[in-house]
Amino acid sequence: MSENFIPPNAKFVPPDPASLRPAYPRPPDPSRDFDEVGDRRACKYCGGWGKGLLWPDRTCSHCRRVKKLKFDPESDPQTCAGGEGFFDISPAQDGGVLKKVLHVPSITDPIRKDLERDMPVEGCPCFVQYVGRRVNGEIFDTTRDVVDGVCIGGTDDPFEFLLLREKVVQGFDLGVATMVVGEKARFIIRADYGYRNSPPESLPKVFPNDTLDYEIELESIKPPLPRFPTQEEMEASKKERQEEAREELKNNPPIPYAERCREAFLEKDKGNELFAKGDWDGAKKCYDSGMIHVFIHKDEWNHVLKEEDKKMINDVKAVLHLNRCACRLKMGHWDDALWDADRSIEYKEGNSKAHYRRLLVYTGKLTEQLEKEDKKIFWDVAKARKLAEKARKDLSTVEEINANEGKEEDGQTKRARLDLERKEKLLDKFDLRYTKQQKKLYGEKMLGTLNEKYEKMKLREKKRAEVEEDVELEDMPELDCGDDDDDDDDDDGDESEQIN
Repeated sequence: MSENFIPPNAKFVPPDPASLRPAYPRPPDPSRDFDEVGDRRACKYCGGWGKGLLWPDRTCSHCRRVKKLKFDPESDPQTCAGGEGFFDISPAQDGGVLKKVLHVPSITDPIRKDLERDMPVEGCPCFVQYVGRRVNGEIFDTTRDVVDGVCIGGTDDPFEFLLLREKVVQGFDLGVATMVVGEKARFIIRADYGYRNSPPESLPKVFPNDTLDYEIELESIKPPLPRFPTQEEMEASKKERQEEAREELKNNPPIPYAERCREAFLEKDKGNELFAKGDWDGAKKCYDSGMIHVFIHKDEWNHVLKEEDKKMINDVKAVLHLNRCACRLKMGHWDDALWDADRSIEYKEGNSKAHYRRLLVYTGKLTEQLEKEDKKIFWDVAKARKLAEKARKDLSTVEEINANEGKEEDGQTKRARLDLERKEKLLDKFDLRYTKQQKKLYGEKMLGTLNEKYEKMKLREKKRAEVEEDVELEDMPELDCGDDDDDDDDDDGDESEQIN
């Protein structure tokens, strides 16, 4: 039997969507497990039965809504309220969350005067002070520092959370949702509306199936924040957009690709006329308009276009990028021109004109680097060398393509080759000059300083050696020359004997 099975005699109506948010798990029947084969317990009002259907008092949610059944706190042995001043605020009216109002500020209270609404709604950031106790009165969590003159270890900093977004336990959410700003209330939360069988490790004093007793004060609220859509809502929204796109495509079929290419070529012809007149910016705008006609979304490109249509559109894009590159070359926009040349080569392989214009781009950027020498501006020789290498590579590609097609070198290619050779010779000249200057500077500044320091060090060592030699001579003892001849003879005899 499926867990979602509903027998024919069950009298249910679709639930109110508002009652399903947030989607907390439904409390199970705590009396015993459901037997899918032999269990036939039914609602005592409508007779409906099935897994997860009944509440502990053998009624279903439908009958509770229709009959507006109320929960009597005095008959519930799990609560410690005693029934005095408490009322049931749980959606199913099963006694899961009991509330007792301790204080409600008046409408003229300053804490409520400047707020647009007094009662929070789903998504409101709520700031609360609370004291959480077990049924035996033991405090397990609190934000308060002092309660009834006793320090209980809080910080008095309000706790912030988003209402009805499953940031706290279900009973805490439902309780704060019934409060107004400035209200203080007490809530008795049954275990199936609290932490159930898995209390968090941060609350070691809470045990499984504990009934919670919260005293909460709602200090302030903020405007509600939008809710993040669920996975199901995002999937439904995606399907809706796809359906709208299909309907739009059906009502307004796209322009044929051949017609779009023709419109792009008309814009290209207008740009060519302006380019011939020297209006490079106007010509570039015409080429931009042509690009718009052949713009294809990646999904359409990957899943709709045929190979022949892709080739036709790529050929048009290659021409438009090539012409726009020429406009940007005239205006000196080297980086943009390089991008267009790269795209033209990408869309059409073996495009000698695109390689030729990229050669002009690299040559132009190389010229800018060399002109800095006359202006006495710092420039990078290594960077200029790389530009020359790239230009030489494109020149070789152009010559190779022309040779394969049996074409002779035209005047433009010859001029570009000669211009590149002049730039390379000038670059070699500057590079050689800088190398000599570098060696000279190194020899004069670096090695010269080192040699000077070495000579000074040798001189200091020589002077130190001379000083040490003079000190040794001064410290040598003098020979004794006494007046006693006998003593001298004895000493001489002894000394002669020692020498021999």
